[in-house]
Amino acid sequence: MTSPLVLASASVRRRELLEAAGFPATVLVPHIDDGRLRVRADHVGEDCCALAWFKVAQLLQQRARLTHEAPNARIILAADTVCVVDDQVLGKPSDAAAARQMLEGAFGRTQRVVTGVAIHCVTSGRRFLSSDVARVRFGAVSTDLLEAHITAGGWQGRAGGYHIDEILLAGWPVECEGDPSTIAGLPLRMVLPILRRLLGASGTLQT
Repeated sequence: MTSPLVLASASVRRRELLEAAGFPATVLVPHIDDGRLRVRADHVGEDCCALAWFKVAQLLQQRARLTHEAPNARIILAADTVCVVDDQVLGKPSDAAAARQMLEGAFGRTQRVVTGVAIHCVTSGRRFLSSDVARVRFGAVSTDLLEAHITAGGWQGRAGGYHIDEILLAGWPVECEGDPSTIAGLPLRMVLPILRRLLGASGTLQT
């Protein structure tokens, strides 16, 4: 049986975060290349929420796909994450060279990590849009650590060119402020109370 919660994201980490919190999700990846959509540094929270909503809206338009792949769908959740250094928005690097340049530009600086979330209740039409901000400060990262990260492909598909859990485990000198799950791609402190109001322990919709 498929879950009543649908995650509109290819992110393995977002799925893992939800599952660890007790909310297993049916994954349906929307066909949107968010790397081609512009996020403005002065409206980053709103734009990340808009990108998340585009993903939800695309699935809502694909009724046949929802019926076939997620027949028990009651809640659709999507998220979008970017990093901001000064007035520069850092999305997902296009290749290894872009990732290296992106990361080298972050060393010794503090960046904002912004994750926008869209949650839609299929049955009632209720919609929740909001964003959360955390901060990451990079110390002096050695060339060996950086090159190992680039070679291993740890930059692929990651806003800012990294996953916070992986670089901390690798020993990068990094300090974080705010909700760690916001940096990982899904702000659980914000999302979980909403899901708990909407979904019961049995996975049925709450009224």
